[in-house]
Amino acid sequence: MDDGHVIPSLNEDWSFAGAKLMEWMAGMTTAFLCSNLVEKPAHYMPLLIIIMIGTTLALATLRKKFPDEERGVMHLFMTCLGFAPPGIPAPARIQPRWSGGRISTLSETSLYMQLELDYVVNKPREEQGR
Repeated sequence: MDDGHVIPSLNEDWSFAGAKLMEWMAGMTTAFLCSNLVEKPAHYMPLLIIIMIGTTLALATLRKKFPDEERGVMHLFMTCLGFAPPGIPAPARIQPRWSGGRISTLSETSLYMQLELDYVVNKPREEQGR
């Protein structure tokens, strides 16, 4: 629309009770898997329905805790498994020691010293033209 009017819900995904289709499918799959654990699933149907709805709403609630939704959940699980999520720096849980402070000396075996990057960064004053 040229007048700046925004059509409501134009870019939103389908949802029911606040949960997206994949979350409902995960809840249904969980109920199917749990039905295999009992001998007569028909006797446990109320419990299986509670498991299905509970799983669905739990996944929807978890997704809504992150501003980037599905990507945030993916990053959470990757961090829990010990992998650094792609495209972002390693989270503090994986790399707990971060420092913005200056390092006074570096080991001669470090890659920084082997490439002589200290010479590039800290040129002597006479070479700087001052």
